[in-house]
Amino acid sequence: MQLFQTSIQFISKSTHSQTRQLNYLLKILKMKLFIIVNLIFLCQAEAQYKTGGIKTRYPAASSGNLMQSNVSQHQINYEQISSTSNGENLVETHMYDSRLPHEPQQLPTRAPLILDATAEFINKTRSSMATGICYKEVPTASLVRHHQNVIPAGNGSTPEMSKIQVCCAGYERNPHVVARCDPICPDDCPNGICTAPHTCVCIPGHVRNEKGKCITTCPIGCGNGYCNKDNECECKRGYVLEPQEKKYCIPHCEPACAAGECVAPNKCECNKGFRLTIDGACEPDCDRCENGKCTAPGICACNAGYTRTINICEPVCTQACENGFCVAPNTCACQDGFQLSEANPFKCLAHCDIACLNGVCVANNKCLCNPGYVPDNNIRNLCIPHCPHGCPNGYCTAPNLCICKSGFIKSGIKGRQTCTAV
Repeated sequence: MQLFQTSIQFISKSTHSQTRQLNYLLKILKMKLFIIVNLIFLCQAEAQYKTGGIKTRYPAASSGNLMQSNVSQHQINYEQISSTSNGENLVETHMYDSRLPHEPQQLPTRAPLILDATAEFINKTRSSMATGICYKEVPTASLVRHHQNVIPAGNGSTPEMSKIQVCCAGYERNPHVVARCDPICPDDCPNGICTAPHTCVCIPGHVRNEKGKCITTCPIGCGNGYCNKDNECECKRGYVLEPQEKKYCIPHCEPACAAGECVAPNKCECNKGFRLTIDGACEPDCDRCENGKCTAPGICACNAGYTRTINICEPVCTQACENGFCVAPNTCACQDGFQLSEANPFKCLAHCDIACLNGVCVANNKCLCNPGYVPDNNIRNLCIPHCPHGCPNGYCTAPNLCICKSGFIKSGIKGRQTCTAV
């Protein structure tokens, strides 16, 4: 109003032309204010009209009493809610409008919740699962705060012990629900439910394969095959239908993988302790099994004529090989410088390239002189007679026997003879 009065005072002091312009502007201003006020009023009325049709549901009350919700000053909505433990069953609901106080408007009842086979299976399976909660006794003092001087009696086997809830072995605490323990499956059980430690149950439309994994079946899919028009699994080339479930295909190996697993068409993967042969079969593996047969992983059975010593099969000779080795059943091999005797197959004789004179061959090209003889310094296979006192002016022709040179004769005592000049 002060604005209007100020404007009028200003108009009275202005010229006639200015007064006409200001009156025109003042009319326009009043019309705009009128329009704005009407728009605000219409918006409030529209908001009240739209709010009248909305009804809010509240969570089920434990006592089942009536619950009241004030929607606006002209409308009151009452709702009776009756629920079971899962909150699915609700009674019919009426909404009473102040504009039609004697004609209740019946709202459509909420359609019942229809679960598919997978959801029903999951709910049923989970409802029958073990809680995974075990009880453990701990000292009551460990549960009391440090500043508390008096330790109350516990509920355990003794007053000093108390029982607490813990997750059983193979279970872990649910990260979202503290009071629930969930079973542990190492691979998180894809396409299935972990119902117990290391135990997966496949959801509908899936089946457990030979590796324990849940895979799809027809009509969803067929492992290593395809679903035909009859929703049956037909295998690809190199695969055959699994004989038990007959709902997925497995690789085929010919011949079959004994002691192994057929991981691809005609490809075996041997079990631990077995090795793959050239022809693609699996056989037991032994570290050393020469002259024998590996009958099981790490177990070697020796052939006939051989015996197991430490980690090898050694041949057996009924007699010891003299100067040689037993290399096969009752077969000797001689050491270097020896040769097998023709008379005795278990005896090896020394060999000398040149025969020993006045001695015997005892090793490779080594002579042992006869008594009274000594090795010659120049010829290795020659043994010469030995005269202990020497043989001056003569020749030692035999052990301790001298022959005098020409112009000399023997003299002296026998055995100590010397050659003296004539």
